[in-house]
Amino acid sequence: MRRIGFCTILLIIPLLAAAQNRNLQKGTIVRMRMSDCLGPQHKFMTTMSGGDQVETAAQCPEYVMVTDQVVYVISGKTSDALIPLAEATHFRLQKNEMLIRIDDAQRESRFAIKEMVLRSEWEAVQNHIRDQLSSPNPADRPVVKNAEQR
Repeated sequence: MRRIGFCTILLIIPLLAAAQNRNLQKGTIVRMRMSDCLGPQHKFMTTMSGGDQVETAAQCPEYVMVTDQVVYVISGKTSDALIPLAEATHFRLQKNEMLIRIDDAQRESRFAIKEMVLRSEWEAVQNHIRDQLSSPNPADRPVVKNAEQR
């Protein structure tokens, strides 16, 4: 009886691991910049807990992740949520968050999804920007004026 139970456990563990890995998607981080941290998601809970003051000076990393079909702009919830650039990253989506396990960490890091766009549309915009910047004719470039120049 013990042998059957032991064999059953040995068969179930790989099946559970395979099921978990099936939900993982693959993407590449192509850009990172620091931006203001997102405020609390639940303002009611913040108000009830007495947290009226929101710290606006904190800077959190914001990443652009490119997958086969979608481009995500994600933001770390803390300033120490760092992801290596230009590496294949495995992630999964849960509600409105992206969960990424970084360097065999014990738990997944949570990132807020700020924007999503189809990869074909994103590439078209990137090509348009590249064409505008490489245009030799200054008349073809868009004119940007500061508020002081107006």
